[in-house]
Amino acid sequence: MTEREAAPIEASLGELYRRHASRLPPGTEWFDAHTHTGFNDPDGFKASADQIVAGLDTAGHARALVFSSQEPDGYRAANDRVIAEAHESQGRLLALCRLDPRDDPVGEAHRCLDAGAVGFKLHPRAERFTMSEPAIEHVVALAHERRLPIVIHAGRGIPALGWDTVVLARRLPGARLILAHAGISDLAWIWREAETCPNLFFDTAWWNVADLLALFALVPPGHILYASDMPYGHPLFNGLALLRCGQAVGLVPEVLAEMAGHQLRRLIDGGEPRDLGPAPGPPTQPQPPAAPRVVQHLTGAISRTMGGGDPTEPLALARLACDVPADDAERPLLECVTPMILAAQEAVPELPGSLRRVVGPAVSAALLAGTPTVEV
Repeated sequence: MTEREAAPIEASLGELYRRHASRLPPGTEWFDAHTHTGFNDPDGFKASADQIVAGLDTAGHARALVFSSQEPDGYRAANDRVIAEAHESQGRLLALCRLDPRDDPVGEAHRCLDAGAVGFKLHPRAERFTMSEPAIEHVVALAHERRLPIVIHAGRGIPALGWDTVVLARRLPGARLILAHAGISDLAWIWREAETCPNLFFDTAWWNVADLLALFALVPPGHILYASDMPYGHPLFNGLALLRCGQAVGLVPEVLAEMAGHQLRRLIDGGEPRDLGPAPGPPTQPQPPAAPRVVQHLTGAISRTMGGGDPTEPLALARLACDVPADDAERPLLECVTPMILAAQEAVPELPGSLRRVVGPAVSAALLAGTPTVEV
C-alpha cells in the first residue's frame, strides 16, 4: 500500500483506533496472524518486508506472521526470501512457508522449518487444490507432530472447504488450523464445530462488517485471531474492526487483548490455547434503523468497485442515508461516517487506478455504521 493510499485510512481511523486500543490492558501486544510479502502476484498487489513492518508501526503492533504472496513459478525461492526477511526483522516478522501440494510439500516444509519457518500457509484457490488431498494430510500430520500453525485461505473465490478441515483438525489435534478471512466460505455452519474443536481457529482478515459480526457472535473468542491481510488490508482498519465488533457483542478488554495477540503468541510458542469462554451471541441492544441502510448501500458500492463496476449510485445512496434529522440519536455516528463516504466519492472519477482510495474509506464507513451500538 502506497503512502497516498494509506493516508485516508490514517486520517479517518487513526484517532478512533487509538482511542479504542487505549482501553486494552497495559502490556497488550498485537500479533498479526496474516500478512504477505512479494512482487509477482497476478493480482498486482505488492509488499516488501519494510512495508509490512511500517504497517505494524502505524498501529503500534508488535509482530506478524508473514508468508509469500502468489508466485507463479513456485515457492522455494519465495520461501527462502520470506525466511530471510523474518531473520532480518529483529523478531518483528515470523515466517510461514507457502506450500503447493503438487510440488513436494512435505520436503519443502521440512527444509523451511530447518531454516527458521514457524508454520505453513496453504492457498486452495491460488494453487487449485482441496483439503482432502493426501499431500495435504501429510502436511497437517507434520504440523500435528510439531504443534505448528497452518493458515488456510478460506475467503472468496473457492468452494467450501470446511468439512475436510474439520476432519483433519479432529484427526490431527496437534496442528493449529487457522481459517483465514473469517472462514467465510463455511461460516454459516462451521462455528458450531469450533465449539468442540480446540485446534480450529479463524483470523479476522476481512472487510465485510456483517461477516465479522457473525464471526464474533457465533465463534468462541478463544478461536479468533487478529489479522490484517497486509498489503490488502490495513492494521488500523482491521485493528479497529476487532475492537468494535468485539465490543458490539459484549467482549471485555481482557478478552480482546487475547484475540489481538496473546492467543497467537501462545500457539506459536507451542502452548495450549486459552479458553476464553463461549461465543457471546449476537448484540442484545436494538439496532437503529438508519445505519443498516448505510451499510447495505456501502456494501453494494464496495462489491461493484472490486468487480470493476461503477459505485457512483450506491455511494450516493449511502451518503443520502446519513441525512437523518439533527435530533436523531444516530446523527453523531453518521456525521463520522459521512466524510468517509465523501472521500470515496471523490476518488471514483480516477477508477480503476483509485480503487483503494474508493474502497478504503468505504469499508471504514461501513465498519462504523455496522457497529452502531459502539461509541465513536
